[in-house]
Amino acid sequence: MRERILDAAEACLRRDGIRRTTVAAVAAEADISRAYVYRFFADKPTLVSAALIRRDEAFWAEADQRVAAADGLAGMVAEAVLLSRAAPLGSLALQLAETEPAEYAAVMGTFVHEIVPGLSGFWTDQLRRAQARGVIDEGVDLDAGAEWVIRAVVSLVGIPGRAVDVDDRASLVDFLEAFLTPAFRSG
Repeated sequence: MRERILDAAEACLRRDGIRRTTVAAVAAEADISRAYVYRFFADKPTLVSAALIRRDEAFWAEADQRVAAADGLAGMVAEAVLLSRAAPLGSLALQLAETEPAEYAAVMGTFVHEIVPGLSGFWTDQLRRAQARGVIDEGVDLDAGAEWVIRAVVSLVGIPGRAVDVDDRASLVDFLEAFLTPAFRSG
């Protein structure tokens, strides 16, 4: 049912944009009650952000392959940042970010609440593999580490700063080697 609601939300967003998409319109598109939508999504911003961040299997297969093949933890995280910046949320999100920037920014404030739990398994698996290769220490709490990495990726993707060029692999790796990698090593 969650996927059906997200499909309906995406259809409404494509047709009506963020401002004119309502929970009632999404419910009507999904042919369910508005109250039933609220069983899955607390409010419109959460629903819209969930629809915008949903990714297809091809994206996840490519992400898994690229991140797993990267050298070291800094390389793995840099690869995730570069991949996300190249196709952050798909063409619909890019279109809405351009046509309705204020509304887009408001709904994407719920991004972390929706994406952190969903990405946790992906990064826990990546860190487990990195741990098996000796890239990170055995004693690292993989679940907590996964959340920490996700928050770093989300920040680097969404809030580029002056200390690092987030579109340059070498700059990212250097930055992450200095500030992220030590958190996963005891010595």
